[in-house]
Amino acid sequence: MSTSGAEEGALGMPRLPAGFRIDGWKLDAVIGSGGWGTVYEAHAVADGTVAAVKVLPTGALAPGQRAALGELIAREVRFSAEADHPHLIRTHAVCTVSAPDMPALDGAIALVMDRAEASLRQTLDAAGTGGPIPEAVRILCGVAAGLAHMHGAGWVHGDLKPANVLLGADGAVWLADFGLATELEGTHAYLPPLGTLDHVPPEWWSQRTGAGGTVVRPTADIWAFGVLAHQVLTGGLHPFPGATARARSYAAQAYARGTAPLRLDAGLDENWRRLIGDCLAPDHAGRLRHTAASLSARIEQLASPRGRRRMLPVAAVA
Repeated sequence: MSTSGAEEGALGMPRLPAGFRIDGWKLDAVIGSGGWGTVYEAHAVADGTVAAVKVLPTGALAPGQRAALGELIAREVRFSAEADHPHLIRTHAVCTVSAPDMPALDGAIALVMDRAEASLRQTLDAAGTGGPIPEAVRILCGVAAGLAHMHGAGWVHGDLKPANVLLGADGAVWLADFGLATELEGTHAYLPPLGTLDHVPPEWWSQRTGAGGTVVRPTADIWAFGVLAHQVLTGGLHPFPGATARARSYAAQAYARGTAPLRLDAGLDENWRRLIGDCLAPDHAGRLRHTAASLSARIEQLASPRGRRRMLPVAAVA
């Protein structure tokens, strides 16, 4: 198939044109592009089923980058093969791109996944600030339930953030992007020193990186959930001040050292404030008793008719 006129995508790579076929899937429009690859809407040739196809090129990467990407893909594929939960995105197939006239993309890996309508990041960006986004409690219920299933199965997500929560039709809420998901070896696991700066816990910065990587525990996901919950309930406000992700991470570290207080948004109800504060305990030991399962149960209580009233800003219920 001709690939003339393809646009440039992630990593300066050309984009595959609409109509390009990867195994039993035909590509449609580009959904988005990131540091590692490009995501396309696609449909199954056989029955028209809509999906998202993430194309991850490897040919033009340096050896170190190729090894890192290969590890991320292997993690995502391995976890997706084992995951079976309504709040975890599914990977339906792993394919190899055949595009001999586009050497940069020939041999790229393609992951065929559920098609989402938007990411939570996009929803937050559109909402502005000042109060809970629409369906905030339902979204948090879904995220907590998916996270509880992962932890119960012995896995840590490792990169929980709004961009990795996908929202689908009919109210679907999915955790996604399992490139850093890793299986626990007892109480902890090891990850490469990657992560989103303003969503990793304070201890991440003081740990040494050994041969196996950086130590990660389920409490890292609990911290990230606290950050995410604050954002969902305030229209996108991060619980730690700063104009950049690095500045926000410095503010979180100052809080963990005891040199700065935890200042949550004033509009949060006390029940939500307490839940987020529990997630944002300054060290691993302080978060240890707050599991994803217990958070899920607490959020379900707040999702009751009485609890939904607490979603209103403090001033509105005074």
